[in-house]
Amino acid sequence: MKLWNDLRNYFYQKNIVAKLKELSPARSLTNLHDAKTLGIVYDSTNPDNDAAISKFAEQLRANGKTVEILAFINDKKIEAKPGIELFNTKNLSWNLTPVDERVEKFAAQKFDLLLACFMDSSYPLEYIVRTSRAKWRVGHFSEQKTDYYEMMINTDSKKELSYFLQQATHFLNAIKYDSK
Repeated sequence: MKLWNDLRNYFYQKNIVAKLKELSPARSLTNLHDAKTLGIVYDSTNPDNDAAISKFAEQLRANGKTVEILAFINDKKIEAKPGIELFNTKNLSWNLTPVDERVEKFAAQKFDLLLACFMDSSYPLEYIVRTSRAKWRVGHFSEQKTDYYEMMINTDSKKELSYFLQQATHFLNAIKYDSK
């Protein structure tokens, strides 16, 4: 089994490096106030995450933001969720790379801000983040993944999505810059 996982990992990394060579998105600093379009990616395998993301997205929309949500479910079954694009293990290649038009379309969008709302390693979600054309990507802190994001939030040992969203909101609201 370890050999299989090592092989999948090797070809996943090879695939992502090839994809990244094609991309050169313009990255630029933003804060929550100035961001008009937001993308959110998260792991919907845990149903508690759906409630936290839906509540957060509604708050953003109430503030005039355009929000698009893409969720991954680590299962072969899928249930529709209103306002959320979903993909699952059936939409992955053998090396865990997403092979779904919706994923490619989402990653190609030039969001002002992309929030990667997952705490644990997830090849499908990491693929989206790494290939995203978003101007500013924010995610959970990991020393091994500093090239995935422009801003990382360290939540120490707290793995609750609601805590991450609270911290991301706090720090994104605290960013001050000259937008000229």
